[in-house]
Amino acid sequence: MPSHADFIWAVVPVKNFSAAKSRLGTCLGSSQRARLAWAMAADVITALKASNAADRLYMLSDSSDTCGLAAALDITWLDEASVTALPGLNAGIAGVARLAARDGATALLVIHADMPLLTADDIRLVVSTWQALDGDQRVVMVRSNDGGTNLLLAEHPQAFTYHYGPDSHARHSRECIRRHCANTTIKLSSTALDVDSVDDFHSLARAARDGRCGAHTTALLREILPATLLCDASTYQEIAS
Repeated sequence: MPSHADFIWAVVPVKNFSAAKSRLGTCLGSSQRARLAWAMAADVITALKASNAADRLYMLSDSSDTCGLAAALDITWLDEASVTALPGLNAGIAGVARLAARDGATALLVIHADMPLLTADDIRLVVSTWQALDGDQRVVMVRSNDGGTNLLLAEHPQAFTYHYGPDSHARHSRECIRRHCANTTIKLSSTALDVDSVDDFHSLARAARDGRCGAHTTALLREILPATLLCDASTYQEIAS
């Protein structure tokens, strides 16, 4: 999908699976939470690969327990410590942006790993919207419901200052103003569900029931949730272990 003038790197930051989704502890045991994080990341990466929207695909992580997923999905794994000496997501993404620029990339696409409803068409829409912008410092963002930034595609990524964390969309927008970037924010219904709370998990189960969820996450939910629970969100807490 990228044009001959575009050379896009895409990176999916992935946390240690064993420490993921702690706020779901009232409805899922620790091993189930780890498996859910694995499945959701697998669905995001599968959608990214199917979109053909990027020339290079990477997983960024500070945990070697994510290597197996990268290998299974044939995506290049990057150790966070190899791209930055500083802790945190912003430093890690900035490190990837420097590597991308060195490799000749014109843009970097950052996609969070906990959006199992994301589709290849959604990612293609982000890239086509970016390509339609005028100028040579184009930025497209997808805002989360809580004011975060679920997807970000930035041209000249090594010059962009990343502001992930609370209210990141507003801070990324200010960064665009500071740099005089041509920018826009688009809304995707599939990214409205980034699974961080028990209510989000209830919504995820309903999406799986309705066929709107990625295959890896759907298969896991069908395994760990009795069929009756997929239809009755009020009883999810009964599966806590």
